[in-house]
Amino acid sequence: MAPATLGLLVGLLLTATVPAAAHAAPVVWLEAEAFADVGGWSRDTQHVDVMGSVYLLATGLGKPVAAAVTTAEIPETGTYRLWVRARDWLPADSPGRFVVNVGGKASPEIGRSADDDRWHWFDGGEFQLEAGPTDVRLEDVTGWWGRCDAIVLAGEGFTPADDLPTLAVQRERHGGVSAEIADAGTFDVVIVGAGPAGMGAALGAARRGAKVALIQDRPVVGGNSSDEIQVPPMGWGGQPPDTINVTGACEELYPLQGWRNFADSRRMEELLRAEPRITLHTNTRCQGVEMADGKPPRPLAAGERGEAGRIAAVLAIDVTSGRRLRYRAPVFIDCTGHAWVGFYAGAEYRQGEEARAEFGESLAPEQATDRTQGNTLYKAVFADRERTAVFQCPPWAYHWTKPEDFEPRGSHRRLGTLDIRRPENFDEEARGTGRAPAPDDWSGGLDHGWRLEYGGVDDTIQDAERIRDELFRITLGLWNYAKYHDVRTIVANANRELVWLNYVPGVRESRRLIGLATMTQRDFDTPAIHADAVAFTDWGIDVHHPQGFWVRGNDCIHVY
Repeated sequence: MAPATLGLLVGLLLTATVPAAAHAAPVVWLEAEAFADVGGWSRDTQHVDVMGSVYLLATGLGKPVAAAVTTAEIPETGTYRLWVRARDWLPADSPGRFVVNVGGKASPEIGRSADDDRWHWFDGGEFQLEAGPTDVRLEDVTGWWGRCDAIVLAGEGFTPADDLPTLAVQRERHGGVSAEIADAGTFDVVIVGAGPAGMGAALGAARRGAKVALIQDRPVVGGNSSDEIQVPPMGWGGQPPDTINVTGACEELYPLQGWRNFADSRRMEELLRAEPRITLHTNTRCQGVEMADGKPPRPLAAGERGEAGRIAAVLAIDVTSGRRLRYRAPVFIDCTGHAWVGFYAGAEYRQGEEARAEFGESLAPEQATDRTQGNTLYKAVFADRERTAVFQCPPWAYHWTKPEDFEPRGSHRRLGTLDIRRPENFDEEARGTGRAPAPDDWSGGLDHGWRLEYGGVDDTIQDAERIRDELFRITLGLWNYAKYHDVRTIVANANRELVWLNYVPGVRESRRLIGLATMTQRDFDTPAIHADAVAFTDWGIDVHHPQGFWVRGNDCIHVY
């Protein structure tokens, strides 16, 4: 055979034995928070850095919320498997169930009978779909805080990942977030977090000529003092005419100071937007940083020593669309509460209690601990109806039916004003049966009750979602007690209905970034006027027991 003929034959044989490129499985990726209409669901931005994304939360208080609706573009006709990333937040009872309706066909209930309470992908079964637009609906079943991160319709051969790094890659590859990071601008100062500290910093910088970007992950401004959470930025009230007890920018942001003069987020936003040098970006979540040296930052553990560095840009995401953004500046101010910007950048921080000897603090523990103060769901909304309002307390809530079910009234008394020391129970487990509502509290402690606190014995960052869910269970049980079992409030609550319970807790304590100065007990014991002071407030040391609502014995170290 001629060499040329042999070469042609070998080439044909090789061609015949090489398989055709495999047809990639079609994947339709839908972020729940980016649905065209989220209906009665709420966007929850609190736990992005722990579970990977913003998600939708069914906040119906036992009444199924209106469906979230969007349109999916099906690339080709065929069989698709539905995957739903969700969390069965209390597996023993599975209270947060919902279904996904695709093209008129409903999935089995999602969020039922999970082995544990982690975020993972639920298999929603197979769907025969035609190419083209298809309606997708997220339909709540229970009204009890069901939650959904993302919905995937995929052909054979594709399974979404559970581990967060791989999941992040898939989310970007399949359009859950934008592939490109858009330039959001270059500023003199970028401030992340629009609570009292962030708003004050923005106003101060702008009025001194700086071009400011103020980034806030919620739809409203105010942080703990927002319409959502409603903790007033309140110092010690004093005596008239000394009624202004928080000064500086707070005098503009909170002109009416007092325990019941709650924040007006709309007014605060108007003040910020009236400043021509401030650009306010709500619904925008910071997710990382870029460093000036071009190297990837290395977040530290609590107490770990790091190296000096400089941030070049903050990376963020529009929580309603998945569009990623880059904000550049020479100066960044972290007002996130959890110190996320500093954490991303590798800044040093602490978390928990230092040992007594480190700073010479008589109220600190002998040995350092990782315990903190807890979180509180401070805002509940009630409505007075014309007839009896019924409340069906779910079996998975906590239940109290008589005063003896709680810790004895009066057992939480603090030490006297002259007995300034650390109570013994602060160094004990000290978990009791729950704190009884105050005698004159018709709401059972729900109506802006600071005592409804939990989470100090857990990690207020990594365990934040579970802490909030535990507060849900406590809150429902207390309202059930006030409405049906407390003889002092049954009549008053007959026509009263609980219509809203906030899902964003007020956080008392988290990471503490290490700066040029560290505030300690000595600053209260021997107060000094600092040359760089910009404002004044008057509140003393106020350390809550880490058990919060569940504490047995002394509840607080409060030094006025």
